[in-house]
Amino acid sequence: MNTIFKPTSYAKKAVQVLVFRTNLVSAKDIHRISPLMGETPGILKWNVDQHDIDNVLRIETAWLLPQDIIRVVTHAGYLCEELPD
Repeated sequence: MNTIFKPTSYAKKAVQVLVFRTNLVSAKDIHRISPLMGETPGILKWNVDQHDIDNVLRIETAWLLPQDIIRVVTHAGYLCEELPD
């Protein structure tokens, strides 16, 4: 008997992009949080736009909430505020 797995709506969640204002202004700052971003389960991709006035941190995730990211970044000693849509 062959069993075919059919994904359900909860088996695959859409990736969302979370956007934050930070004070990650230098390469040293980004280097400092890089291990934290890599070790945090749920972060699929991340980047910091240092050319933006808000030093925008973008996170791609399927299940993390904004407060999860804020907790990680502020625990490292940096400012992190969610930007509105």
